[in-house]
Amino acid sequence: MQNAFNAVGCILLIALAGAGVYLLGWVRDEHLPLLSDLVIKVALPCMIVNNVLGQYTPESLAKNLPALAAALLSVLLTLLLALPIGKALKLPGARLGVFVVMFAFSNSVFIGVPVSRALFGEAVLPYTLLYYLANTSLFWGVGFPLMRKYGGAAAGQRRKPPVPLVVILICFLLVLVRFEPPQFFMDACGYLGDLVTPLSLLFTGAVMARMVRARTFRWEKGYLAATLGRFIVCPALLLLCALIFPMGDMSRDVLMVQAGMPVMTQTALVAASTGSDEEYAAGGTALTTVLSLLMIPLYMLLIERVL
Repeated sequence: MQNAFNAVGCILLIALAGAGVYLLGWVRDEHLPLLSDLVIKVALPCMIVNNVLGQYTPESLAKNLPALAAALLSVLLTLLLALPIGKALKLPGARLGVFVVMFAFSNSVFIGVPVSRALFGEAVLPYTLLYYLANTSLFWGVGFPLMRKYGGAAAGQRRKPPVPLVVILICFLLVLVRFEPPQFFMDACGYLGDLVTPLSLLFTGAVMARMVRARTFRWEKGYLAATLGRFIVCPALLLLCALIFPMGDMSRDVLMVQAGMPVMTQTALVAASTGSDEEYAAGGTALTTVLSLLMIPLYMLLIERVL
């Protein structure tokens, strides 16, 4: 529990720093895409290279396949629940795809990586990457097409796979052939990968400050259900899947925490590109991000007292 409160305090302070530099005008709206790109296209791929090539072997990768299968199945089951719930709520098309994405997909980078590092230490990063692989592949394979279908404005648009997803797949292939990169390359990736946590939280804080200043957040139909999906349904399904695919306690705990992270930060950006309601997505992102600061200690209490 002490680690949980320390993690929450650390995350809150860095996010508040991001909000502060935005409100002071040092970081402006036109800078936010740069911060996002630095994390997604530079820092995160380097962190993936450093951790996957530095910590995985073909034997350890095979050992962790049950954890990957559990993560994939839990997200898929959450998706199957989300669509009928959204239809039952009679959400309009511009919000239905967004609701499904908010309900099912976790912010496994901007919040998940810093939380896992703070709670469990550096050694658990390979598990967070496994959840990221499951979460991201299903987001672009299922969630994004649903947003295009129900948003309608960009139905014919094609999107390239995200850089981190390509990098993680290449890294796993290199692990299988036992490729060992030179040490200077790994050191450089390590330094750049260390930027993920501070840049992610600065970005998150700036986005939330922008929403507060613009007064774009308000309670909408579907937010309660999406919040329950994020913080209760998805972690519960992950724990059930962990019973089907046996894994170590540490990997189970890390995956459960990853499953209970808030809505993906990029949901609003993707919503805008698909003709969906980006303000609805931004409101759900802000709500669940704030609530996650309360849920993290509860997850750690569950881990310590129950699991």
